[in-house]
Amino acid sequence: MIFLELTVTVMLKKDIFFAESGYIIGKNINKAMLLDEDLKTLHPRREYKYYVFNSFYPLEKNKTYIKGRVYVFKIRGLDCKYIEKFARCLQKLESYDFEVISVATSEVKQKHINKLYSITPIIITKDNKPWLQGDDVEEFKKRLEANMEKKYKNFFGEDIDVQGKFIKSLEFKNKLPMYFRYKGIKLLGNKVNIEIQENNIAQKMAFVAMAIGIGEKNSSVGAGYCTVN
Repeated sequence: MIFLELTVTVMLKKDIFFAESGYIIGKNINKAMLLDEDLKTLHPRREYKYYVFNSFYPLEKNKTYIKGRVYVFKIRGLDCKYIEKFARCLQKLESYDFEVISVATSEVKQKHINKLYSITPIIITKDNKPWLQGDDVEEFKKRLEANMEKKYKNFFGEDIDVQGKFIKSLEFKNKLPMYFRYKGIKLLGNKVNIEIQENNIAQKMAFVAMAIGIGEKNSSVGAGYCTVN
C-alpha cells in the first residue's frame, strides 16, 4: 500500500485561533474541490472521504496563528488520483483565509509501525455524545477498531475482522478534553498514543490510520491525524 502526502505552504490573510484552524483548513479544501468536476461530485456525499490533514505549523505560543506569517500544513489520502487533483486545485484556490504559496507532493510506502501518535485530537462519539476520559476505555478501543474496519472495507472492498486485533494499548496525553471549533459548536477529543499489535491486520490498520486518520471528523476538521514509530 501507498498513500500521497501534500505539503501545503500558505501565508495567512487574517489571525486564526488554533481551535478554529481545523475548520478553516477543511473549509478551504472543500472550496478547492469545487474547482474539479470529479472532486465536486465527491464533496457533498455523506460518506468517508479517505483523507486527513493536520493544522498549521509552526505552532504559536499564544495559540493564535498570525496574519502575514507563513505556515505549513499537510494533507494525506489513500486515493492518489484525488490527492493529485487536490494539489492542482489548491494552487488555483482563491481564499479569504490564506494565500497558497506552494504545494509539494510525496509518496509514502507502507512500513512496519509500532505506535501511532495522534497529532490532532481523536474524536469518538457514542449516542451523539463525545467519549470522555472516565468513560469505558474498552469501549473507546472497540469503537476505534470498528471505525478503522469500516473505512478499510469501504475503500478496498475487502472483508476483514479488526476487533481485538489492532490496538495493543492506549495512553492518553491530555488530562482535560481538547476541542475543535466547528460550525458554532465544540467537538471534543483526546490526543492518544496507540501501541500496535504484531500481526498483519494491525499493520494494515495502522497504515490506513496514518493515511486517512483515526476516529471521526478526519476530513472535516483534521481530527485523528497521526505520526508513527
